[in-house]
Amino acid sequence: MAPVTSLHALRARALASSALEGLAVGAVLASRAAPPWSRPRVLTATAAGALVAVDQLSLELPAVLRELGATGAVGQPPVHERRALLHAGTRALGLGLLLQVFDRPARAELARRGVAHPHRWFGLAAGLAHAAAVAPVYWRLGGERAAAEAERDASIEAELQAMAAGR
Repeated sequence: MAPVTSLHALRARALASSALEGLAVGAVLASRAAPPWSRPRVLTATAAGALVAVDQLSLELPAVLRELGATGAVGQPPVHERRALLHAGTRALGLGLLLQVFDRPARAELARRGVAHPHRWFGLAAGLAHAAAVAPVYWRLGGERAAAEAERDASIEAELQAMAAGR
């Protein structure tokens, strides 16, 4: 029963990470209406960076500390994790470049149509787009992590049963 719970927990974590990243991206883009290096813009960027850093540390740090305590060393992440994170990064970079191209024209069009605070609406759309771009990758990574965890647990269980049988 543990792998099912783990799968649900890891997938919920994937959705939460996607939403937090989207929130950070949206907030940073929405704050671009303020002058560069102004207090609101610097605080927003700092808070967004801290939010993403804390999110990633809360996911990775416990596993790294467990591995360090158990083996005395920290190995490379599995290939599927590196591949998934590279895929998510590539998607985020592509979307970021696209957002840079459409930032001013989209905000100008929103302002021309009389939309109040076009930078906030563009930031909201950008945050949602970012979350939608990385969520499938994180979702799949959560499933792969759960499968790897279940496989590791099964091998440990088989080894314990072999030891109990006296082999």
